Amino acid sequence: MKLIEKIKSFFKEEKSARITLGPSTGLDDSFLFDFKNYQSQYTGVTMNSFISVGGADSDSSGDEISSGSQKIAVKPKDVLQELETVPTPWTLSNLDDKIEVLKYKRELITQHYSKREVEGLIERLENRKKWGKFKNFFDEFQNTTDEKIDDLLAKYDLVMKTSDLFVPEFPDDAIAVMKKYTENMVKLCKKKPVFYVIAEPNKFKKAYERRDPILLVQSPFGFYWQILGAWDKEMILLSEL
Repeated sequence: MKLIEKIKSFFKEEKSARITLGPSTGLDDSFLFDFKNYQSQYTGVTMNSFISVGGADSDSSGDEISSGSQKIAVKPKDVLQELETVPTPWTLSNLDDKIEVLKYKRELITQHYSKREVEGLIERLENRKKWGKFKNFFDEFQNTTDEKIDDLLAKYDLVMKTSDLFVPEFPDDAIAVMKKYTENMVKLCKKKPVFYVIAEPNKFKKAYERRDPILLVQSPFGFYWQILGAWDKEMILLSEL
């Protein structure tokens, strides 16, 4: 297959593999590349724009601005079943051809963030080659996509952000899942996973208060998410320890 045909074939099958530009996420190379915080060079908008959907947003001055639409107030755990799931959204076909195309593209790029993003695409395709050894573990979790999450956040007064603020209060069950997922990721590709939560907007404003998020993680195999669970009553306040 000629190179130009490989390129066309790659982008036809990998529709969600968008090359983007943007600021650093603050994650070093020990983490799987995080595509969520980068801007598309084609559209000029943040990828996965649902990151700020729901509740009040903030402008550059930090002042809150209205979301402009009335959304339903809910606890994330109560609508977990409405977060639509999908089968594993990729194949194991032509992996070497796809990787070859991306490596060729990487050599043509001089901009740091774009090059790092292409490397992130290569990482995920390389991980697929090891799928058989890790299938039993990763099949334990249901999958969802940007679009399915976007639909949920468009309906309910919820937002999606990184999980860091929630970790101190996560119950033992949640921490155990995160630990096990991280261990398998490190075995798979020597990278740590990137965890996110879906929660009510006001839950991101204060530390040390009870929260009830849905926990998700970026898949190491493609451009989709795995749902790790949701907790509410079990959330632990540091003041109770």
